[in-house]
Amino acid sequence: MLQLRLASLARTQVAASSLQRRTLWRCSTLISSSPSSLLAHVEAQHARADERPALFVLSKNTPQELVERFQTALLPPPPASTPSPIGCISEVMPRAALPDEVQAALPNETSEPFSLSLAYHVPSSPSARLIPFRSTLTGRPPIALGREIRPELQHDAEDDPGFAAFLRGEKWGFGQAKVDEGSKGEDIEELRGVDSSHVREVVALTADRIEPFLGALSSFPTAAKGGLVGSSTPFHSATHIPFTLFFGRETVSTGAVGLAVVEPNYTQPTAAKLSYGSLKAMGKPFEVTSSQGNIVLTLSNQNAARLLLDAVNELFGTSAQNLSAVQRSEEKEKDFYAALFDHQPSLPLDLSQARLVSKIMAGAPSRGAMSIDTEEEIKEGDYLAFVHVPPASASAPASAPPPADSLNFVSIPPSDSLPLFRAADAPSSGPVIELDSFLAMSENGVLATPALENAAVRVCKIEGASVRLQ
Repeated sequence: MLQLRLASLARTQVAASSLQRRTLWRCSTLISSSPSSLLAHVEAQHARADERPALFVLSKNTPQELVERFQTALLPPPPASTPSPIGCISEVMPRAALPDEVQAALPNETSEPFSLSLAYHVPSSPSARLIPFRSTLTGRPPIALGREIRPELQHDAEDDPGFAAFLRGEKWGFGQAKVDEGSKGEDIEELRGVDSSHVREVVALTADRIEPFLGALSSFPTAAKGGLVGSSTPFHSATHIPFTLFFGRETVSTGAVGLAVVEPNYTQPTAAKLSYGSLKAMGKPFEVTSSQGNIVLTLSNQNAARLLLDAVNELFGTSAQNLSAVQRSEEKEKDFYAALFDHQPSLPLDLSQARLVSKIMAGAPSRGAMSIDTEEEIKEGDYLAFVHVPPASASAPASAPPPADSLNFVSIPPSDSLPLFRAADAPSSGPVIELDSFLAMSENGVLATPALENAAVRVCKIEGASVRLQ
């Protein structure tokens, strides 16, 4: 079996500097054109050592009959002296999104390789420990328009504190996800009693409807936080569950699984780096002068939707009426985004200082209204900038290998990968390529925290956005 190890120089540099700083993780991402070769590599590797990963993600094109074998191979041997790992099924990594060295090592016909990413906890001090957790906190179901909601699928008002407050005649805000502090505490059971200042890092893999869980993470303001929403698996799971999360031997489809790195008196905070990929600003930022909920009505006392249209026309260099049919079609398919700031930002725009970057869903120049894809209230006095993905980089993530022993979560477009049921449906052998970093991708977004004081964790679905923990 061929095994190619990349970024060995980076690994050497990390080892040389280990006296100054020890990383929290030892990582690898295994990539192959054959799921059988990938499984054989993992089984052989763990047969020689008792160490097991704390975190893993498996690409959803893995044949269904092999998924349980991967899960079993990653469990600690009895008697279990280490916590059982957490994991999830993730989106297939597009070949074009992989480092150039990996693409060169894969067979030419492999467009959607199989992958398994692993992270082993490396305590940075004798007092450091790892706490796996499983959260069952879930929020409101997605809004369904024009669909019959069966009584057994309707949720109680208790699931929606904002709606419950409305029914009681109390004041509640747009997108309110929880009632006032102290009226109803929601937390992560395994982390009860842990001093929040000792939690250095939290990594989570989730399903959807996770607003209460994200709210619970605010109890750890000094911790670096990152992760992703698992890939949708109704067709790629043997049991047709919407999401596939692993907690030891358990397989669950709701809530979240995660890891908390707890270390009293740590001196070097872990950094969580959020990147919005290749997003670029379109013009100058404007002050929000009129809004309702997630609807922006006027910007700098001007028609908000008209300003967006003007920015789009300037981007194309002409009015939409003067574009060719192909260009007009491209314009309609293109996504545009709004970056919201608490204060007037300086130019050039630094998106890391934005409170929120989210997709613009619709706009009506005749009325001026522009809808932003968020449940957060957009307030007068905020500053809004239009941003977009340049055409040349819309589907071209960075091709350089991530830093050694870093956790990397990336938001990508959904794949067209068809489900595989048997190992015989895929190549029986192939090279196994190993990166010395953890790389996980999802079409449902990443868990990101803006680089602002007391910023809340949110789901970022912008294609190309990434979160890195190291």
